[in-house]
Amino acid sequence: MNFVEIVRGVGNIALVMALAGCVAYVGDRVGHQVGRRRLSLFGIRPRYTSTIVAIATGMIIALVVTLGAIFASQQVKTAFFKLNSINQQISELQARQRDLEAKVNTGRLVFPVDTLMVPFYRIIDQSATRGQRLATIRDYYGFAIQYVNATYPRLGLRPYVRPLDADKRLTGLADDLTTAAKLSQGNVILTVTSDQNLFQGDQIHFQINTTPDIRYFSKGQVIGQLKIPGKSGASINLALSQLENWVSIEARQLQLPAFLADVVQPLQLIPSVQQMQQRIARPGTYLLTAFAAEDFYPHLGGIPVIIVLTQQP
Repeated sequence: MNFVEIVRGVGNIALVMALAGCVAYVGDRVGHQVGRRRLSLFGIRPRYTSTIVAIATGMIIALVVTLGAIFASQQVKTAFFKLNSINQQISELQARQRDLEAKVNTGRLVFPVDTLMVPFYRIIDQSATRGQRLATIRDYYGFAIQYVNATYPRLGLRPYVRPLDADKRLTGLADDLTTAAKLSQGNVILTVTSDQNLFQGDQIHFQINTTPDIRYFSKGQVIGQLKIPGKSGASINLALSQLENWVSIEARQLQLPAFLADVVQPLQLIPSVQQMQQRIARPGTYLLTAFAAEDFYPHLGGIPVIIVLTQQP
């Protein structure tokens, strides 16, 4: 419990105490006035009438304040009417957390989240009508179900079960404003990835992704660079690995999905790895540069690069 929560709790207690004092005071004063005037309720003696009026006044004030708080605060309304439901949800979430922790500690991970699960894609043409978009998405969805259920149960996963609202979800994807915004840029590529970590024994889950099939890198474009001081004992293999990681980071910053951004394909090394290692063993400062080997579009499946080592003047 932090300091802010402690102060808030103390303040709430003080507010309740002050409110209770006000209710008691008003009830007492009303009862006192009734007693002084010797009013009688239903033939009851004035002494008891004043007591009843004082109690009733306090109850009415408390009721009015409580109703006001309920209508004014969603938290108060929840505390009065949904507390048991919230406690049950908390218990369920805690149980789920324990199950997940046990699964993470002892289970075998089959697919991390956002892993490509279907090695095929579909293209929604930029000029496609709403009906054509929906037909393409439905066709791809059906194909994905067939593929994952034929492929992954052998890895220990339970088959995918089509949810009852599947058609509603597919229609929502076709009509989504985000999909429309991506189509305004060009064609859109559909891919399938895991929407959660899948452990052995889990039921297969996946999601359909929409990615603009536009040019992310132009041929010859510098995507990443790394300086290497000569005679530093650097490993060219580690440097190449770090440069490829920087290329992935650059691709992620362009909103390219991880399963595409992390696939860097060095098509050519200039000079060879062995010659690179020999060069950086000499004095000087060297620059390791990754160039786009060709115009890169997501449907290519990986980022083709040419990596060149040069010595800086």
